[in-house]
Amino acid sequence: MTNLSDFTGDDLDQILDAPGAVLKGATLADGRPGAFQFLKEMTSGAKVFREAQEHENDFVRSVAIGMRDRLKEQDAAEAEAVANPASQVGVAAAAAATERAATEGARPDPEGETARAVELTGAAVALLRARGDEKDAVAYGEWLLRIAEQVAGAAGSKEGGFFSRRVKVSAGERAFIDRLTTAVGG
Repeated sequence: MTNLSDFTGDDLDQILDAPGAVLKGATLADGRPGAFQFLKEMTSGAKVFREAQEHENDFVRSVAIGMRDRLKEQDAAEAEAVANPASQVGVAAAAAATERAATEGARPDPEGETARAVELTGAAVALLRARGDEKDAVAYGEWLLRIAEQVAGAAGSKEGGFFSRRVKVSAGERAFIDRLTTAVGG
């Protein structure tokens, strides 16, 4: 059995970052969503993440819990920075603040985000196959695909314009899921 503690540094970041990248990629796969569509897709994605915290595969469950814990730590660090600004003095803090300022309010790049999700997914699954148990790599890949499929199907899309029919999964979303399936190796 593969344990999350078997990975550190960039390897751990790849494994923990891939699910969020897939969520973001699926949301942006057919362009920038409207507010209602975005809300439906994020709600669907959150549901898949909550379900994963009770997943039958121990590794997938540990990744979902690890992501939850990492978000809590980030929230606590942000709250500390607000409460005690002097604690954020230094080169690393300045670099992080500069990066946040550069990306805040920036419009997302749908093509770039979907490509990043596919690349990160492929790297994370390959890492698991190389250093972990194959059944954990398969379960992790299936979970990533489930995230993409659930988010893509959460809000219907119009194909072709104003008077066109609504489809459950758009062509852009289907293409993203197909690329993701190839990256997972399924």
